[in-house]
Amino acid sequence: MNVTITLIFFIYGLIFGSFFNVVGLRVPKGSLFSQTRSYCDTCERTLTWKELIPVFSFVIQKGKCRKCHQKISPVYPFIELTTGLLAAFAY
Repeated sequence: MNVTITLIFFIYGLIFGSFFNVVGLRVPKGSLFSQTRSYCDTCERTLTWKELIPVFSFVIQKGKCRKCHQKISPVYPFIELTTGLLAAFAY
């Protein structure tokens, strides 16, 4: 039971970490609400739901955009993992 709840906190942490990435990178650009969906920073293609799974999509795509093949910053999975681990640890 304890492991299950810790895993749930970890998953929610991953999701919140993904959201923190979007907010943290879009607010300084002034583009938080200019486009409703997440997009590639290089080619600006709207990402599909499969490309938005925290950490796992980064690993599956080998850290590159599926269309333009440019590297995706490792900051994204780092923040997601850190937030996930902190949420699990906080529980």
